[in-house]
Amino acid sequence: MDDPHAVSACVVLRERPPAAVLMALHRLLGLGVSEVARRAGSGAPLLRRALFGNDHPEAARLLRAVLDLVSPYRHEVHECVGGAGPGPATRTDAAALLAVLTGAAGAPDPPRPVPDPALTGVIAAATRAAVADLRARHPEDFYAFALLTTGEALPPYPAALSTEGVARTGGDRWSLPDGPYPVWGHEEHFGAVVGAFEARGDLFSFSCGPARDAEYAARLASMEEALRLLDAEGFFGAGADRRGVLLLSGTLPPDPGDAGAVRRLNPAGPLRDSWLREASEGPALREDARTRAELEAHRGALAPAPNPAVAGVWRCTPGLYLPDGTAVYGPHSLAERNATAEVDRYAPGWVLVGDDGGGRGLLMRRTGPGFDPAAGRESAEVFLLDLGALCPGVAAEGAFLTDDLAGLLAGRAEHAAP
Repeated sequence: MDDPHAVSACVVLRERPPAAVLMALHRLLGLGVSEVARRAGSGAPLLRRALFGNDHPEAARLLRAVLDLVSPYRHEVHECVGGAGPGPATRTDAAALLAVLTGAAGAPDPPRPVPDPALTGVIAAATRAAVADLRARHPEDFYAFALLTTGEALPPYPAALSTEGVARTGGDRWSLPDGPYPVWGHEEHFGAVVGAFEARGDLFSFSCGPARDAEYAARLASMEEALRLLDAEGFFGAGADRRGVLLLSGTLPPDPGDAGAVRRLNPAGPLRDSWLREASEGPALREDARTRAELEAHRGALAPAPNPAVAGVWRCTPGLYLPDGTAVYGPHSLAERNATAEVDRYAPGWVLVGDDGGGRGLLMRRTGPGFDPAAGRESAEVFLLDLGALCPGVAAEGAFLTDDLAGLLAGRAEHAAP
């Protein structure tokens, strides 16, 4: 079934070129020589290629190669939506289309957030002291602890929310600035954190954008990792007590990316769901009708979620197809896809959770569906790697895509919505 929103480039050749050109097109497109000859001059598209997926470089390369071959002959380029064919209204300028594709292909990969161990340790020590002080002075029912910074990634400060405190102030349940503890223990306990951040320099003193982006990602990742370390040692409780506490790490003003940290730092449950529904700045992930229909028609066994991030996606939708060609597999298709690609053989410890529609797989670590704070960040990372190049070192050989699969899919689905 054609996706009604997918955009394709169509090249129509209006005359038959010489035999040498026919042979070159045959090799380039993988079509028989007679089929290339049939399409030339008939009005049928010589090439129909989906655009604006995750394989911009390959799409641009193929389109440019075809246009180089047919440029001496009468031809047209069309941008077609869904299953529509070429027509007078779909004609487009080849150079402009290639410029768009090339520009998209040149977009930098997102930086992989990597916590700095030393910075993480300093933040964790300060947070432990500040929260212990808060609990001792105010023995209340605390249901949220946060580390917050600004869009400039300045030194973070701790904040907290309690049932009693929100009742006293009458503020919103999730509004940290309006609660009674918007900044607690910063002056007493965060002096070393301020010094550590200042030693790294002002964020905007970095000489280039990629370096600045990497530093910003490292600072936020270190804040998140500090909370994760404390959680792993049981500082925020265990069992039901832990499920009654939400950990947050992010920015003020809020950012859509804050939802990713909430998903990584906390077990699934009513408290996390409430924050995502009521306070998240990011779009919600909606159910995909096509994968729902596939699941209902499936009669075999269902695969367990390979990690908490995929489990979270499956609670919203049993897989997903996006107009850009991205597919995320559901519990009805994941095992078969992995068996076909022989992932266990070539990339042990990894799982293929989807593909980009252009020959690259979306790979994640297989950690099991249960929440484990010690593995929270790594189990959420998604890497893109050619399916023909599967190997144990996916994180080293692949391209980092995201550490918030649900957020990435929700954002792309919202952007593609008509």
